[in-house]
Amino acid sequence: MAEKHILTKEGYEEILARLKQIQEVEMPKANEDLNFARSQGDLSENSDYDAAKEKFESLKAESSKLQDIVDHHEIVQVSKDEGGVKTAKLGGSAITILDLSRNKEHTFTIVGSAESNIFEKKISNKSPVAQAIIGHKVGDICEVNVKDPYQVKIVNID
Repeated sequence: MAEKHILTKEGYEEILARLKQIQEVEMPKANEDLNFARSQGDLSENSDYDAAKEKFESLKAESSKLQDIVDHHEIVQVSKDEGGVKTAKLGGSAITILDLSRNKEHTFTIVGSAESNIFEKKISNKSPVAQAIIGHKVGDICEVNVKDPYQVKIVNID
């Protein structure tokens, strides 16, 4: 059985939109480019053909990956914080931690691994940092279990 991809509702919608963009816009255009390049003659020395083929294959692979996520996903239900105490959780709010070894703050949201993106400050629920802080509240100090373990303090949960 295929692995379930944990997603937030927003992440699922983003993946669906990207899949639609690839299948309905980008792949037909790439296929047109490929057919045009193929019509140019000798394929052994046709760099346009090579580039178009590479682009088409890349889109096909991305589409296949996204389709697998859509076919085998589970949308996380964000639970309410009990007693008004916010805890770090998957699909929850932005979390700010202080890396005690470097005295540096980091802010991010915990999402499923299929939608993690460090440039958007979305970390995977399977990452060591997320594993260390999930279920903890502001003020808690948690140990991140990596080769050289370190401690982080949860500073804020929006």
